[in-house]
Amino acid sequence: MNRATSLYLDLVRPAAAFTVLLSHVAYRTLPGEQPGVVTSSGVQAVDIFLVLSGFVIAHVCATRESDIRSYFVRRAARIYSVVIPALILTATADFIGVRTNVSLYQEGFQAFSPGLLIRCVFFLGEQWNAHRFPGSNSPYWSLGFEVWYYIAFGGFVFSPHRWRWIVVSIVLVFIGPKVTLMFPVWLMGVATYRVCTTRRFPLAAGWTLFIGSIAIMILYEALPHSPLPQFANATLEMPRLWSTGQDYFVGVLFSVHLIGFASVSTTFAGWLDRNSRWIRWISGATFSIYLAHLPVVYLLMAISPWPRSSSLTVALLLTVTPTACLLFAEVSERRKDIWRRVVDRGVRFALKRAFLVDQKSA
Repeated sequence: MNRATSLYLDLVRPAAAFTVLLSHVAYRTLPGEQPGVVTSSGVQAVDIFLVLSGFVIAHVCATRESDIRSYFVRRAARIYSVVIPALILTATADFIGVRTNVSLYQEGFQAFSPGLLIRCVFFLGEQWNAHRFPGSNSPYWSLGFEVWYYIAFGGFVFSPHRWRWIVVSIVLVFIGPKVTLMFPVWLMGVATYRVCTTRRFPLAAGWTLFIGSIAIMILYEALPHSPLPQFANATLEMPRLWSTGQDYFVGVLFSVHLIGFASVSTTFAGWLDRNSRWIRWISGATFSIYLAHLPVVYLLMAISPWPRSSSLTVALLLTVTPTACLLFAEVSERRKDIWRRVVDRGVRFALKRAFLVDQKSA
């Protein structure tokens, strides 16, 4: 993965996060007049995130991680550096919002409880047919997919050869069929990374893949889509199969797009390099934008003096929410090195205690 491709991924990530933000603002401020392209694009952005996630994890396993402990410590630090502050933010924002405008929280809201908090901390909200998320923070559901893909893939890569498929099977059976159903989309990112690092297509073919995938995606957005999101229960009914087929299609299309870009990346290398500082900076807040925006949106709607469908409310949401998310990133995502040290010390302490217990029992 050359520098230009890396920077391009850092452009796509925040663009996908802002797409999810826009889709949620549109869905909640324009009831009865929901613009199909804007609201449905949030679902496709999640497919793109899954492919990106598989791509990046394949990269770190190939270039940085050499053992299972390092792999899981880094993944845990990355996740919990945003998850724990996001849970605190969600609980605080919802506490204020519910007491300001309780009617706003009648749908798309799950009150905090000890059981829910345990599910959230261990990413069990989507296990089998469950669909649990903290308070107003419904985007949290996707972590119940992605984290388990980290575990399954890490188990496969770092387990002894004879145990690889057994470990993956145990993880997928434990988490359930609907999460397993989306695993191929995540694995498309792994396959795309392998293609991008082992092959280079001729420029003509690269431009065809790069631009052609964009054109097909524009045409696709003009078509009617299944209303079912990725977290819908896994069934053999046609609406669910159609929805899954759409996710796979978007995953393949975006994978083709990345392969095309990797083949023509030198064309964009100069511009990307000149703008690398702000690209890296905004990309460093992607996870925070994704995981913090909706509680902020709900709180702003609750305290807004204007109707939720007012253009002034929409303007408030589209300006204050991104700003709040960027500030949130400063105390969470951009401090992941601190979190990695905390997680590393915790793992060392746990292993040491386990060793001492084992020695005593022996």
